[in-house]
Amino acid sequence: MQPEKDSCYRGETAETRAWKAADVEQENKQLKQRVAELENILCSVPVHIVTINPDGELTYVNYFSQELYDKIVGHNIRDFVSPEDGKILEETLHRVLTEGKIQKARVRSLASNTIQQARYAPLTTSDGKQVIVGATFDATDEQEEVHALQESKEKIEAQLSESDKRFRTMVETTPIPVVISDMETGRVLTGNRALADAFATSYETLQEQMTGEFYADPAQRQALLDRVVSGGSIRGRTMKLKTAEGNIWWAAVYLDRINFAGRTALLACFLDISVRKQREEEILRDRRALRRLLDTNERDRRLIAYEIHDGVVQDMTGALMFLQTGLSLIPSDTDGHQELSRGTQLLSNGIGEIRRLLNGLRPLSLEQGGVIAALDDLVTRLTEEGFMVDFYHDVQFERLAPSLEMAIYRTIQEGVNNARKHSDTHHARVTIQQEDKTILLRIADQGCGFDPSQVDPSRCGLSGIHERASLLGGTAQIETSLGKGTTISVTLPLSDFIDGD
Repeated sequence: MQPEKDSCYRGETAETRAWKAADVEQENKQLKQRVAELENILCSVPVHIVTINPDGELTYVNYFSQELYDKIVGHNIRDFVSPEDGKILEETLHRVLTEGKIQKARVRSLASNTIQQARYAPLTTSDGKQVIVGATFDATDEQEEVHALQESKEKIEAQLSESDKRFRTMVETTPIPVVISDMETGRVLTGNRALADAFATSYETLQEQMTGEFYADPAQRQALLDRVVSGGSIRGRTMKLKTAEGNIWWAAVYLDRINFAGRTALLACFLDISVRKQREEEILRDRRALRRLLDTNERDRRLIAYEIHDGVVQDMTGALMFLQTGLSLIPSDTDGHQELSRGTQLLSNGIGEIRRLLNGLRPLSLEQGGVIAALDDLVTRLTEEGFMVDFYHDVQFERLAPSLEMAIYRTIQEGVNNARKHSDTHHARVTIQQEDKTILLRIADQGCGFDPSQVDPSRCGLSGIHERASLLGGTAQIETSLGKGTTISVTLPLSDFIDGD
């Protein structure tokens, strides 16, 4: 403990000088301790701390051994890197001194063959000198990751470039017209030569075209666009298109939304179906002509039935009534009575046979009540003959064209007769169902079934079902196998037959 100073002190004594020396020594000790702490901190941080004079010479480096320290300090920082990296460091240090701002550099150390990331800042020493302080750390792993990412990026870009090249080659060589257009404006962004050929326009001026001009009705493109905007895609939509010369052609359109050149675009393909469309129209014309022919044939059958019923049958019925009356007036033992009775019976049988044939031409119940009523009558007669039929129907029509009514009636009649004659069962199920513009017929039994390959070709019943369905634009399918029953399924279009006469 230092003694208190004398209040009467008039000058410096040996004792006060000793006190001052002790204070200075204490301060120096504390300063050395602080410097040692700072040096320990500098040598412990996981980065290199350096100071560099304006000429680029290293004046301080932390945590190196004295031997290595002497080999580093005093040397120019460019000596430890390649000439190219040395130029980078020289420019970086110059910017630090001239701009007075922190600068960054990344170079490779020749000694350790590692990538060093450095940050340099200006520093003014206590004596007013301008130096540079820097901190560097090993960024090799980071650089390798960056390099790997760069290589991966370049590889992906190369693959994308190759894929784009293959795609463009494929699009250009395909015979199918392909176009990419701006979704909002409809302007063509790119298209192939097949597109130019299909629309009779110049390949070089495709990008001046608007896709709305491709459609016979420009509103059609808007309808397709609305569908795509709502999240859907177009697959094979039949559309009427036109060339630059105004010629009409038909195409199945395929449309998707894509990103192209940084914008939302539409990718469209046009598959030319003009030939198919022409054939469809020809088939439709033939089908309509066939319907007229079937209707005419059915009308002729009805007229024949009417003529026979109202003419010959009425005369024969009248003759029968006269014969029956005369026969009742002649005694039974009169000569010729037996022959007259026999003739009367034959005439009655003939009238019955004619009426049966007339019913075959067009059943009276079909004529009066339609196909459902006629089938109800058929089921009733079959039930009375000992063959049970479950009849179910779900339809919206009341009457159909005569030809279609007859086709439905004959198909079910033939299917039920086939089950009654050949299935070894006494029960069948008949179903008629209407689905929009289509009618479905189904005749099923749980009988013995048969092998279709063994059916005698001369039997026209089943083949008649197929032919009748085909003539009306429908299809027929017969499913059967030995011991598993038979199911006949027929599909007929109603679009041309509803509201028949």
